[in-house]
Amino acid sequence: MAQRLNVLCVLVPPLRDHLMRPPSVQRLEAIANVTWLPSGGVPTKPETWETVLGDVHVIMGSWGMPRFDNQLLDLLTSLELVAHGAGSVKPFVTPAFFERGIRVTHGASVIAQSVGEWCLMAALVGLRRAVAFHEVMREDGWKVSQDGHGDELTGKRIGLLAMSQTARAFLKLLKPFRCDVRVYDPYLADDDATNLGVVKEHSIDALCTWADIISNHVPATPETSNLVKADQLALMRDGTLVINSARPAAIDYPALIAELRSGRLRAALDVFPEEPVKPGDPVRYLPNVLVTPHVAGATWDGRARLGETMVDEIIRFAGGEQLRHEVHPDRLATMA
Repeated sequence: MAQRLNVLCVLVPPLRDHLMRPPSVQRLEAIANVTWLPSGGVPTKPETWETVLGDVHVIMGSWGMPRFDNQLLDLLTSLELVAHGAGSVKPFVTPAFFERGIRVTHGASVIAQSVGEWCLMAALVGLRRAVAFHEVMREDGWKVSQDGHGDELTGKRIGLLAMSQTARAFLKLLKPFRCDVRVYDPYLADDDATNLGVVKEHSIDALCTWADIISNHVPATPETSNLVKADQLALMRDGTLVINSARPAAIDYPALIAELRSGRLRAALDVFPEEPVKPGDPVRYLPNVLVTPHVAGATWDGRARLGETMVDEIIRFAGGEQLRHEVHPDRLATMA
């Protein structure tokens, strides 16, 4: 592209500072005319942006993007690319967005790396009963032999719900542990499963019966709502660890809590049907459950990488190169 790009960055502090570290800012400003939102500017309110919208070629943002409907797109007459420094683009893209030939790229693969690490941590902590032992120590107690000493991850049977980017990141980190991995994903081609070194399971019931760990990685779609019901939870063997870093609606939450309160299953949960989780919710206090406040994909390192990745994509776009993280409309239905 011969013309120097006009980039509008609709990030506001502190998120702007988290994503756009000085090296990323310098690289972006070296190839584009960059406009930053003014003080008081709101990413979801274009009337506060204080710029000539018709001159904008690229919009860079993150959580809290405006919805690109016809009304907004009629003002953004020169818009060619949206670089989304976050995961899902579903909340803001519209049919009109793609009909006008506008492209969108996102940072889901960056977030997936962070989520993969969280899942590995969850598997290790959950199997080793670290939460229960931690609470015993905080209460001035000590181990009791009949309580057991936890389990190792090495050689365990891992069942993945969907072969998404987060699942692939988790799978990569599992390699040193020589786990046996199976996946339930109707959209995963047999050849892809073979190349990934996993066995494609065609039944959720069979996966739940077989696995030592069930890790959820499905997107939020009508098809995946309540994917794992009470019946599937009942099929899991005593001590099975349920990991959920994806979408809470995929697992019957009341049924899961009932199993956890009985002590039959273990869990590591980062997402919940209602967030924030209410004070007093039993999930906060169960010794067989690791709970974190929806932070699996949020790290300081990851946020810096989000900014770096979006700047990389804008530089590729400016140079006429292929984008590495572009979202195409035909994939939206099966994406997070």
